[in-house]
Amino acid sequence: MKSTLLFNLQIDCEATQLSVKNPALGERAIRGLGQVLAAEGLKGTFLVIPTDLEAHGPLYRDLEKAGHEIGLHYHPDRAELPEFLGVMGPEEQRRVLEEARDRFARVMGRPPRAFVPGYFSANDHTFGILEGLGFTHGGVSLPTRNLPQCACTWGGSPLDPHYPHRHHRSLVGDVDFVDLPPTVDPESRMWGGAHPQDLRVELVDAKNHWYTIDKAVRRQIAQQTPLAQVRALTHNLFEYDDPRNFRRETLLGIAAATREIAGREGLRFEPATMRDIAAAYREAVPHEAARPQEAKLDTRGRSFNAK
Repeated sequence: MKSTLLFNLQIDCEATQLSVKNPALGERAIRGLGQVLAAEGLKGTFLVIPTDLEAHGPLYRDLEKAGHEIGLHYHPDRAELPEFLGVMGPEEQRRVLEEARDRFARVMGRPPRAFVPGYFSANDHTFGILEGLGFTHGGVSLPTRNLPQCACTWGGSPLDPHYPHRHHRSLVGDVDFVDLPPTVDPESRMWGGAHPQDLRVELVDAKNHWYTIDKAVRRQIAQQTPLAQVRALTHNLFEYDDPRNFRRETLLGIAAATREIAGREGLRFEPATMRDIAAAYREAVPHEAARPQEAKLDTRGRSFNAK
């Protein structure tokens, strides 16, 4: 029986990307989020594009010292590069991610281990490439999101932490990388049905997020998943340094709702980084035992074909 509910906040840091170009806002947001996390006793995973990291390196190093996790986020920083990782072939993906990894290492003094692509855009080459570049975990998939215009099509991919398939991104496999999808409600659809309601702070208010958290926790308990976890996400594009900011209030509401639901279910609320959740998953499901999911069609009805 589960005894702990792990809670993580993922922050995609991209204030210097080509479509935003507002490093001052990014810095205010990071500082505000750091204050909220410290006050609430929470842990964050800051996924940072190289240009944000180069603009605010000392701040990210301080956040790491405070117990938060710093990983790599990817949006292109040159106009000649494709916007979406999922449209790149394996060699181009490997080249741009290797370059981004090395820029990260120059600022942080170590290579990144966590990775999240912009738009959750990926293809069937991505997980193997991440494994080969030394990444160990991240949030690559967004289950049931169907945005082909962003090269982001995840179909019925797993809702929970898993080892991905080497040749098909929506299946479970044996890639030595723990994929950690954000918490979603696949039955609540947005954007014309293309996107599930996820635990994105800026998407809806805390009242609506309560239902997503409640549904996700009850599902994990009923399905006896290897661990119980809730993962919220946001961006450093909002005035989190302002105590009256709606997104800041919503984040506090999400954390409070998760604590309340954990208590109701007899679970201990435990703040966690993505690294912590990946480690807990590896302990519960050792990689040595990972086996690729069999793709199998249910053909039982064929026996009723007309003779």
